[in-house]
Amino acid sequence: MDNKDETKSTMEIVNIPPIIATYRQALHTFDEKFKSDISSNLNKLKLMMDKLKADDLGFDQSLNDPKTWKKSNKAPCTYIEVFQNSLVNMSIFVLKPGFKMPLHDHPHMHGLLKVITGAVRIRSFTEYPLKEIVNSMDFASRAKHEAARIAQGIHKRRRLFAKVSQDSICHAYSETCILTPTISNYHEIEALNMPAAFFDILSPPYDTLIEEVGPRRCRYYYVTNEISTNVVELQETNVPECFYCDQAPYLGPLLV
Repeated sequence: MDNKDETKSTMEIVNIPPIIATYRQALHTFDEKFKSDISSNLNKLKLMMDKLKADDLGFDQSLNDPKTWKKSNKAPCTYIEVFQNSLVNMSIFVLKPGFKMPLHDHPHMHGLLKVITGAVRIRSFTEYPLKEIVNSMDFASRAKHEAARIAQGIHKRRRLFAKVSQDSICHAYSETCILTPTISNYHEIEALNMPAAFFDILSPPYDTLIEEVGPRRCRYYYVTNEISTNVVELQETNVPECFYCDQAPYLGPLLV
């Protein structure tokens, strides 16, 4: 390679839009071929997401205008699909001022959440056995058993203990939040006094199959009992009627 070609190659690498680099890293991170390196790849993906800004995603700034959310028949949440295949779902959620996305779970999933406009309060929970110590494999086994039970139509609503793993305000300059199949797998997200938007990566996406179990379903909960300052009891419930979304197009760079 001569000097001109080398310079051109370097410029092409430097000029890759941040969201495209993030997209490529997400596909690599969650590829089964590289699952032995999930921890290091997840950290690389997080560091890339930490630097993302609203403009990198072509974010429509009209959704950041409080007047937009005062229009009649405007849903309290706008969903923007950035990319989805069987491996990952990449999306943007925009919440109206003061709206809380209800407490929900992410069965057998990893997730990364980066606020890109406004500010949100994120409250996350990790399933917490009060009488026994279990490792991550036990958690996974328990979750798989629960999913199988529901797939068979035996749907007694879940009731579980959970430990508060995060309760903080996140802004556009805050670090990316991470959830795993066992840690911070339940969370609720509340916009503060202005519209707020966050970019989200989930893997695998909802509705993809759990082997020998069935499709991943999102379930909703509420805190039914405060056990201590950081341990609560959660009760599964119906999808809250207040939670529904409209959709807007993704306006950022084409992901290739």
